[in-house]
Amino acid sequence: MAKTVEIKIPDDIEYRVIGNAFGLLIASAGLLAGEMVRMRSFEYWLNDFVPLLFVCWMAFRLYRNFLSTMTAYQDFVPPPGVARDRQIRDTLKSEDVAVKQIAAKTGYTEEQVVAEVAKRIEAKKAAEALKKSKQSQ
Repeated sequence: MAKTVEIKIPDDIEYRVIGNAFGLLIASAGLLAGEMVRMRSFEYWLNDFVPLLFVCWMAFRLYRNFLSTMTAYQDFVPPPGVARDRQIRDTLKSEDVAVKQIAAKTGYTEEQVVAEVAKRIEAKKAAEALKKSKQSQ
């Protein structure tokens, strides 16, 4: 018979991960301000023993809490509304939506293109003639 292992995960596990990440950041800043970095040698590690301990301890706690958080959310089932929204988002791909919004491309014949260009040229000439007639008055 197989044994089941029960993992006790506290309710505030996400906050612990965030707190440990910030603690590791602060401990790393203390290590960067220490003797080893200033003297550029590992021979001074004994002078930075406390920051080294803090960095190691915070890294261990961050790793442990991160793994327990991932274990907790591995079998997490979202609420019914969230699952439905995610399913709708997955079914509607962005490509499908973009294609449906673009109007169908109409093909123009050469005669239609020439006629449109001629109309624009005539309209431009008429506008220029109107400007000239207003300037001469």
